[in-house]
Amino acid sequence: MRSALARGLVLLLLFCGVSYMVGCNRLFYYPTSREYRAPSDLDVPVEEVRFRSEDGTELHGWLLKPGEDRAAVGTVVHFHGNARNLTAHVGLVDWLAGRGFNVFLFDYRGYGKSDGRPKRSGVIADSKAALTYIRGREDIDSDRLLVLGQSLGGACALAALGEGSTEGVRAVAIDSSFLSYRNVANSVLGGTFLTKPLVWLTVTSDHDPEDSLAELEGIPLLFIHGDADGLVRISNGLELFEAAPEPKRFLKVPGARHLHAIEGETKDQLVKFFSEALKD
Repeated sequence: MRSALARGLVLLLLFCGVSYMVGCNRLFYYPTSREYRAPSDLDVPVEEVRFRSEDGTELHGWLLKPGEDRAAVGTVVHFHGNARNLTAHVGLVDWLAGRGFNVFLFDYRGYGKSDGRPKRSGVIADSKAALTYIRGREDIDSDRLLVLGQSLGGACALAALGEGSTEGVRAVAIDSSFLSYRNVANSVLGGTFLTKPLVWLTVTSDHDPEDSLAELEGIPLLFIHGDADGLVRISNGLELFEAAPEPKRFLKVPGARHLHAIEGETKDQLVKFFSEALKD
């Protein structure tokens, strides 16, 4: 009797836990609508744009240009991380406009001024739509595109390219990202024999970066990761790098925390990587 009751309680707790945690896919997204920086705060021209995702959801973005009278050497499409919105992330990439690049940032659904609510399939659709939008602009050279994805944005960028089109993309840089949603979730939870089955039950593997990597063969890939990243560990980044096709390079940044790897000399190395890809 007692053993049957104990088994029943365990099953009940498991059911309740899974029912509560089955929404773990949603825990990858922490959007806000707050404006952290305005276009007028930047030292480069900013155009606010609106475009639609595959299902008609209206999305919001910023196109930064190096200057009214300065031709861009190429266009960087930026896929930001899981928290806040583009106005909080723009400080990580606006310097690229000062180096001569157009920089296109956009918000996934539910972030900032974009409509809808974030979920993985929708966010990936939004990522594909961003590439389609920027390719279709008459003032953008669609044969000189560069991709920069950071953290969750790295996973979004890789899925968008692998499941959509790599047309016109000369190089891809991925900062502080991961190979699969389950692997990174398990790593965040501690990576024990207890966390792995829980993660398997509550986090899905759809649109994993690992499913798209083969489609990027031949495109120069740069993986950047700080060795002091306490959120997405460098082991996750190395796992992604090892699964990626050639040509590829891994840049370990000593002492860099999450989303702090592209600073100082790393900026110069990223610009060099992009510039060399545009020479071909």
